[in-house]
Amino acid sequence: MPIDENPIDALKHQFEMEDLSKSPVTERLLKIASQLPLGPFGKPIGWLKDRIAAQSAERNRLLLETIEDEVKKHASELERTKTVIAENAERTSPEVMLELLLDAVRKAENTRSKERVKRIALILFNAIAEPKAADEDEVEEMMRVAMELSDRDIVFLRELVKIEGTQLETRDHIPRYDAHTFWINGFWGDRVMPEIDSVFNKLESYGLVARIPPPNNMNIMADIQNRFVLLPKGTRFVVLIRSRAAIE
Repeated sequence: MPIDENPIDALKHQFEMEDLSKSPVTERLLKIASQLPLGPFGKPIGWLKDRIAAQSAERNRLLLETIEDEVKKHASELERTKTVIAENAERTSPEVMLELLLDAVRKAENTRSKERVKRIALILFNAIAEPKAADEDEVEEMMRVAMELSDRDIVFLRELVKIEGTQLETRDHIPRYDAHTFWINGFWGDRVMPEIDSVFNKLESYGLVARIPPPNNMNIMADIQNRFVLLPKGTRFVVLIRSRAAIE
């Protein structure tokens, strides 16, 4: 960015290079964003409104409707925390907030699964609605992961959070013995299932879980089940894709 170019002008230039006037993003995006209790949207939202064509695209409609539904369901909650959110949001630049919104739209456009689009929307909404400044890198990474995980992957991850999640409430890791012991409380039990390796190896590749080394006294010739331990990032991901309606 040139020294004499301010962040807003730099953002405008970037959008112009991407030719967002042809992007299938609807005006509802702007309406919803402007209704969120976040002061930093301000001028960028007004400027963007003049730049984006009001065209319809199913994935973007789904993305925006998911955010809109969450806002409607929790309007009173958001109002109660509005001051806190606004105070924290002031530490996040307007262009960063807008970048996250546009990043979600871009990812939705490149995702075929409606459920994945919904998860992208929930990550964006939950990150913004939290009473703290959004972590741009975390939100972008979590939305990227949401694009890649299937519904079945999510089922397995949520089950692991269910049986091991409380172990991470007061510490940053789960001891090997505890993880090995709690593992069989999942719906998979102690069965040797090829699907377990397939799903959890994928989750491990995104840093959500980690493989547990087998016990030292295990017979190397035995056909044993591979076990995995939940990592903080896995718990955080599940929290961000959770609809607040499911929490109440």
